[in-house]
Amino acid sequence: MSKIAIDIDNTICNTSEFFGPMAEDYDRNVLHKNNVINYDKIVPRSDNWTKEELAYFVEKYFNKESINIPIRKDAVIYINKLKELGYEIIFITNRGIKEDDHTDLIVPEYLDKNNIPYDNIITKSNDKYVYLNDCDYFIDDAIRNCEQALEKSTAKVIMIETNKTKDYNSDKIFKTINWKEIYYYIFNDRLNPLLSDKKGS
Repeated sequence: MSKIAIDIDNTICNTSEFFGPMAEDYDRNVLHKNNVINYDKIVPRSDNWTKEELAYFVEKYFNKESINIPIRKDAVIYINKLKELGYEIIFITNRGIKEDDHTDLIVPEYLDKNNIPYDNIITKSNDKYVYLNDCDYFIDDAIRNCEQALEKSTAKVIMIETNKTKDYNSDKIFKTINWKEIYYYIFNDRLNPLLSDKKGS
């Protein structure tokens, strides 16, 4: 069976966008500061927060509210369509890799809640390419993960565009913000594999 490996945060949902306002509220109303919040992190934060302040935010906000991150509607539609095409869907995330992050535990519940099909879930993964040897496609938002997948696996790499990657370009990586485009890229590649190269369009 053909396989598609998919990241979660900022790929099927806008995690940073969801937690950014909470980080600002925490900074101003709990810490009584006025720091600039860095939205480029999966867990938005101020670079001036102490380790203890960040740990409190992760425990009281990130761990408790991750189940409520709105899923991207187009991701639901087109991941289901990819499943209908017969693909095995694997989610690979680094959630849980840090000691105070327990959101890996709610991933199955989160996917079920939002009607996202899956065949396997891999958590606590900082090197996702390790799991891509038998995957046809890899979808992620992080440059590091995409470049490692490109270099160290045979999977075709699809990058979800974010503020961090809007100026990033590679002729070997298919970059888009749109899950409909991802679906048709894979659908057309499946029908006409010679129209795209081994790594992307």
